[in-house]
Amino acid sequence: MTRTATRAAATTAWCGAVALVAVSVVWGRAYQRAVPEAFLGAAPLVGRSFRDGWDWRVGWGLVGAVVLATIVVGSVGRGWWWRTRLSGVIAGSSAGSGGFAVLLALTDGRDGVLHGAVDPTEYLANLASAPPAAEFVRTFVGRIDDYSVHVRGHPPGFVLVLKALDGVGLGGVWPAALLSVAATIATTAAVLVTLWATVDASWVRRVAPMLIVAPYLLWMVTSADAVYAAVGAWGVVAVALGVRATGWRALAAGGIAGLALGGLLFLTYGGATFLLLPVTLAVAARRRSTPGSGRTVVAALIVGAAVTAAFAVAGFWWFAGAAETRLQYWAGTAQFRTWTYFAVANLAVALIALGPATFGGLLRLRDRRVWVLVGGALMAMAAAHLSQYSRGEVERIWLLFYPWIAVAGGALMGASTRARAAVWVGVQAVGTIVLQAALVSKW
Repeated sequence: MTRTATRAAATTAWCGAVALVAVSVVWGRAYQRAVPEAFLGAAPLVGRSFRDGWDWRVGWGLVGAVVLATIVVGSVGRGWWWRTRLSGVIAGSSAGSGGFAVLLALTDGRDGVLHGAVDPTEYLANLASAPPAAEFVRTFVGRIDDYSVHVRGHPPGFVLVLKALDGVGLGGVWPAALLSVAATIATTAAVLVTLWATVDASWVRRVAPMLIVAPYLLWMVTSADAVYAAVGAWGVVAVALGVRATGWRALAAGGIAGLALGGLLFLTYGGATFLLLPVTLAVAARRRSTPGSGRTVVAALIVGAAVTAAFAVAGFWWFAGAAETRLQYWAGTAQFRTWTYFAVANLAVALIALGPATFGGLLRLRDRRVWVLVGGALMAMAAAHLSQYSRGEVERIWLLFYPWIAVAGGALMGASTRARAAVWVGVQAVGTIVLQAALVSKW
């Protein structure tokens, strides 16, 4: 394509993205007035108030987020991310993303951090009534009506995690909330380590500051989906390290991958579509004839099958749980959410959660190595979308995919264009902060 044609195509894509979001907002506002049972409130996003989830406010947490974002933008302009040791880049980005997410949540004070844990529709509310772990797993499908809406929408895994925390003296609201904070940090680290293993260090430096200010962080520390994202992400890390290893190291990495990705299936049913990402990575490695690809895949399959078998022996068959959850889903809010609208709205939410820098990066991304990760995540998200299992609420549900797609933003970065890179990071940060200032999210 000529330069003129490329610019025309990019302009068309930008106009299409803006139009998609605008249509979803206008259509969604009319939709939620006509069908209040759809429970949106901030269409196409979900607000805590189902009548109106928008409420402009400023708190000290938001001020802190502005300060941190300013530091990140300044560090990009000064080239800090290209001069610092790689370990420092990964640590700085991981801690920064967790800190930025917490500060955003603190716009609403302690409630901003704890609401996702204390809400009666969430997981923690079930610990008092859920039977002991073995009985809980064995009777989960048959007694699913006894549990809150989020437990009914997922496999039994996360309740088991909370039970384990409670068993070692870490029960209650704060440990549950801090688990999501730790998961936010861990997810960023996993994405960057995978980039180092599959692409190169320069791409780690390009992407690192973008992951600190990404809009999807609004929903990371306030929902259990952050934990699912972290588990899946470290499963991908194990695959990425395994395919480049040899001998027992490849087998060990594959085993860890199977444990993490197999475990993910019992935390969220969305883990089934997420598997397209590590599969894409493994296929690409196999085509390049990397030394450990075969051993890694075999070990991952064996251990993943063992995790599934262990749950089956305990009394929970994944397919039976998924079928029952689907019935529960269609009997609930989903019956009021038409696919006609959410086929558009889900994609608009994804654009909002990923931010303008990610979309701009997708238009400019040319590195095939990076496309393996980004493309795998896009395919996984598309599969989740087409399953129609998620009509709305994908700002939270698709946290599994967003960090990997956000990698595309690195295409806008570079040591030779620091000022331009700083501008893009600033644009991303401003969009995130403004969204937090305006939206009172359900999570």
